[in-house]
Amino acid sequence: MAAVVKIYRLTGTQATPTTTDVTSGSVHAGTQDANTSPCKIPVPSSGSNHSFWVNTQLSASVAPDNSITNIKWYTDGSNGFGTGVTAIVSMASTYASALGAAGSSGSVLNTTNHASLTGGPSDLFLYTSSCKMAVAGSIAATTGSFGNRVVFQLSVISTGVAGNTGAETITWEFDES
Repeated sequence: MAAVVKIYRLTGTQATPTTTDVTSGSVHAGTQDANTSPCKIPVPSSGSNHSFWVNTQLSASVAPDNSITNIKWYTDGSNGFGTGVTAIVSMASTYASALGAAGSSGSVLNTTNHASLTGGPSDLFLYTSSCKMAVAGSIAATTGSFGNRVVFQLSVISTGVAGNTGAETITWEFDES
């Protein structure tokens, strides 16, 4: 029987994060550690404001026959968020609660603020169908969360335009045997 794999967003405390199934829905990045809409990142008069970190991870609700390996993650390669909005991404070996000032700005996603990142974040749109992010991890014939977390953050600079951003599609893929 084929595995059933879901994409979860993790929020809340580090010890007991809340998982929200976002497999068929939307992930909202804003200045709170929640997947609720509307999410806002205020346009600053200078400098940058950031979303809280968006932590995502795969989970098997039906086990694969043998295993799931070769996890990949990517975008369409084109930033459709709008003027003055950028996005960065990295992997994390463990979950860390998103930090920041709710309603104002999240803490910058970097290896100082998020110690379990596996490397410094890079432009989210560098990862495309021809240049996929290899996500560490796998799962055997069992259920539960697996693979590293993929963590991303949106930032808005003073040239940003108030209002809703465009939507983006993020793709996860893997091999099942």
